[in-house]
This record gives sequence, C-alpha cells and structure tokens, in this order.
Amino acid sequence: MATRPRFGRLVAALAVLVLVLAACSKSTSGGGSTSSPPGGGGGGGGGTSITISNFAFHPNALTLPPGKVTLSVTNNDSTLHSFTLDNGSVSQDIQPGTTAQVTITVPSSGTLGWHCRIHPTMTGTITVG
Repeated sequence: MATRPRFGRLVAALAVLVLVLAACSKSTSGGGSTSSPPGGGGGGGGGTSITISNFAFHPNALTLPPGKVTLSVTNNDSTLHSFTLDNGSVSQDIQPGTTAQVTITVPSSGTLGWHCRIHPTMTGTITVG
C-alpha cells in the first residue's frame, strides 16, 4: 500500500496546478484604453464593451472608427447609472446588474466625451481612430 500516499500527493498537486492555471487565465478590466474590434474600421459598425463598477467606467478611454458603433454597457454597481454623451445626443439609463446596447455616432475626427448624468464625476473619452 505504499502507492496510496503518492496518489494522494499527486491528486493534491494536480488540484493546486489547476487552481493556479485558472487564476492566471482570468482577465481584469482596468481603466486603460481599448481599440475597436477587428472589422470595425472604415464605415463604423463593430462594437465594444464598457463595464461600470465602483462608480467608474472601465475602460474610460476608447479608440473607435467614425460612424455608427454599438456599445455594450454593463452596470455591475448596485445603483442606477447612465451612459450619456457630453454633446447630449445619447443618454441611456442602465439599471443595476443589467447590460444596455447603446448605439452612438462617432464623428469623423476629434474626441467625444461621455459621463454618467447621475454621477457626473464618472467620465470617459472616445478618440476617433
């Protein structure tokens, strides 16, 4: 029965390895910028995701092609937020724990800002790319 202790150690080592690999493969969302997805160039289209958590947009800076773009905005906070373009052309409320699809028109040049109309310190910027 000398093999049984080795088998137990092998199972424990494999379990630790699986946990380490799972932890290493998880992605985190930061406040940095993101580019538009492949195929989103030229006439717009495509889309990207924004997450709201801890009263902040993640990411809070995007580079998008000009034209119509659909954003998927997920509110992970426990309070109502909005995705509101600074120019007032779009304002979408996003209930806690839900995701809203927001279609915006990105100008042909320059930048476009957004904020939460309920919590105005929450802001973000779209750069045309």
